[in-house]
Amino acid sequence: MGKILIIDDSQSTRMKLRTFLETCNHVCVEAGNGFEALERLKENQDYDLIICDVNMPEMNGIEFIDKQSQDESLKLIPTVMCTTESYMGSSGSPSKFAQKAKETGVVKAWVVKPFQPDKVKTIVERIVEKK
Repeated sequence: MGKILIIDDSQSTRMKLRTFLETCNHVCVEAGNGFEALERLKENQDYDLIICDVNMPEMNGIEFIDKQSQDESLKLIPTVMCTTESYMGSSGSPSKFAQKAKETGVVKAWVVKPFQPDKVKTIVERIVEKK
C-alpha cells in the first residue's frame, strides 16, 4: 500500500503506530523528532504520508511541518498530526497548534492521542489512495 514516515519522540507510540500500520500492509520508517525526520527525508523522499507528533524535543512537529512546507518536494507529502494536543482550543476555534498546522498547507488531518486504530486506518487509507 503506502510508505509512511512516523515522527514521534515516544518509542512506544511509534511502535504502536508502526505495528498497526504494518498489519494494514503499509511500510513504515521511524524518526524520533523533526531533525531525524528531515535526515530520513534527505535520504529518500519516496513517502506517501507523514504522521507527526506536535510535542517533541529538538525540533517539534510544528517546526517540522513549517520546514516541510517550505521545501518544494517535501510539501507534496501529505501529513497527519497525531498528538495529545486537541484540535479545538478553549474558545471553540482551532488551537494555536492547529491553526499553524493549517496555515502550512501540508496537514490533511489531526488525530488526538490515544489514537483509535480504526480512525487512523480510515484517514491513512483515504490519503494514501489519493496519491
